Amino acid sequence: MTFKQFTVLVFACTTLFFGQAWAKVTIETWQTSKGSKVMYVHAPELPMVDVEVRFDAGSARDGEKWGLASFTAGMMATATPSKDENQISEAFNDLGVQIGADAGRDAASLQMRSLTRASILSPALALFAEVLTQPVFRTETLSREKARLMTGLKQKTVQPQAMLRDALWSQLYGDHPYAHPVEGTTQTVDALTTDDIKGFYKQYYVAANAQVTIVGAVDRTAAEQMAETLVRNLPTGKQPAPIPEPQPLQRAQFDTIQFGSTQTYYTLAQLGVKRGDPDYYALFLGNHLFGGSGFGSLLMEEVREERGLVYGVSSGFYPMRVPGPFQIQLSTKNASAMEADKVVRQTLEGFMADFSDTHLDAIKRNLVGGFPLRIDSNAKIAGYISMIGFYDLPLDYLERFPQKVSELTKEDVLKAWRKHIHPDKMLTIMVGEPKPEN
Repeated sequence: MTFKQFTVLVFACTTLFFGQAWAKVTIETWQTSKGSKVMYVHAPELPMVDVEVRFDAGSARDGEKWGLASFTAGMMATATPSKDENQISEAFNDLGVQIGADAGRDAASLQMRSLTRASILSPALALFAEVLTQPVFRTETLSREKARLMTGLKQKTVQPQAMLRDALWSQLYGDHPYAHPVEGTTQTVDALTTDDIKGFYKQYYVAANAQVTIVGAVDRTAAEQMAETLVRNLPTGKQPAPIPEPQPLQRAQFDTIQFGSTQTYYTLAQLGVKRGDPDYYALFLGNHLFGGSGFGSLLMEEVREERGLVYGVSSGFYPMRVPGPFQIQLSTKNASAMEADKVVRQTLEGFMADFSDTHLDAIKRNLVGGFPLRIDSNAKIAGYISMIGFYDLPLDYLERFPQKVSELTKEDVLKAWRKHIHPDKMLTIMVGEPKPEN
């Protein structure tokens, strides 16, 4: 096949009717004997499997012990009753298996990627289950990890982007469980004990609160056996109480955090929507036109191309279990910060008044045509179906999303934005030394 022929084939494949493009992603779901949800996709193209076990155990469950969820996830593969940290790491490395763990505001998860050859997958799965269900939290490891994390937390005090991010969540969410930093603060992390971590693990790392995601070259029977193996030794437990709904701002707020820098780091934000909101399709499409598509967006055109105030500017919705933020962000010279703020607001108001049908159609074609690239690997598929399961989205979400986007009109987009976005009740934060306009 010549290069020209290959290019034509790729173009043809990515411009097919989208229902056909998603036809191969067939999601199956069931529960294990311990009550854990399983999300499964058979993907036989490569002899690999991606496995994730996700828990409703993110930082929203920290309580007053900020950083506890993140710390617990970070210590999951540091010891078991039969192995220390080096032995665990060496065993996975010898098998050529990748593992990882992380925590966000909504969830914590452990992941594994392995070849499906029985001589590799069987011992890898057994060790992964051991790490998951029999972790040992040692005091000396806690002390070492505290010291490492403390260094990072102290560095945040001289990182304006980190200062802006923490201020955004704190001021937008107030006393809500989302408000504090996922990694905690120097004071809260310093106070954490092994008993805290053991208690958090015991409460949240339970079968009823677990979701197993499996994507790869294993059949349904093998997937069922894998899921049972992973959660069999977890206590049944129960799911935690729902996260409370955050309260939106009732008036505009403006905050300047003084920081010695030639640049001002800026955000304009408010609460957005939660996962599963029916208006998200229209908000997502509109955001690509407004500020989410890089050089094709109105914000880049107005703030960068027309006025040269920034190198980059972007906007985005971040839906979560309850409404996550809608955020516009940029950095600019201190002398131009106020002008950039004015142009951003004018662009937002202009967009919500009207925009070009031609521009919308181009963005829509780009989104729909590019969707197949979002599932061009097992890891990407695993990420999507894990999200679908965790947030209780419909199983045909991957097919439904591009279809919904393609059906949207300008009126649909404007209606959704006018319903959810309130330019007169937004939070503005600047970190730097912004200068008043002349």
